[in-house]
Amino acid sequence: MMGAGKLMDYSVIEALFDALPEVVFFIKDAMGCYVVVNRTLADRCAGGDKAKLIGKRPGEVYPAALAASYTRQDEMVLRLGKKVEQQLELHLYPGAKAGWCLTTKYPIRDEDGHIMGVTGISRDLNAPSDKASGFAELAAALKMMRARYTEGLRIDDIAKKAGLSVYQFEQRVQKLFQMSPLQMLHKLRLDEATRLLRETDLALGEIALQTGWCDQSAFTRHFSRYAGLAPGKFRAMAREGR
Repeated sequence: MMGAGKLMDYSVIEALFDALPEVVFFIKDAMGCYVVVNRTLADRCAGGDKAKLIGKRPGEVYPAALAASYTRQDEMVLRLGKKVEQQLELHLYPGAKAGWCLTTKYPIRDEDGHIMGVTGISRDLNAPSDKASGFAELAAALKMMRARYTEGLRIDDIAKKAGLSVYQFEQRVQKLFQMSPLQMLHKLRLDEATRLLRETDLALGEIALQTGWCDQSAFTRHFSRYAGLAPGKFRAMAREGR
């Protein structure tokens, strides 16, 4: 694990992230164990006690399916030095409530360039709809996206609704919501899919069609990619109250 001196270096950063309730912040050592966490992560995973997380890996904190996804991300950063940037993924909150976030992870290197840990944030995606104020040209397009996300919408069609080129539309949505239009469209579909998985007994194929995926295979592939586990496993986990 990182030495105490290193931890002292991060104390101010930790305090800053403690002040952001919708952002999870952490630093892990070369073994993937937590060495610094912010209050939000402690509140969600350890009843507010940061000490309960220090020295633990994701597999000791999260359900197995989610932990496996987070661990794969960590290993990609620690072993290959690759960044994870703005990855849309599923988080589970107290009371088995599901939510979506954008995760970013970077390697931490020593003076010689050797990877000695990983640091990251996960930002909740629950921006209020009125954040579009000042972006009037986007309003009609965003309304269309929310109303018709179950259909086979294409980004260029949505951009035309805003009277913008695809590039202009993508840039403005990214600036406003910190995610791409495609990520937003996927999030709308996945929000409804997670609700249907929790609250109904609909077959996966029916949920796929009701939430805008072309078939069950596409739905399962995208859900597994973002959530880190298959839809059926999520349904079972949600019903177990985990």
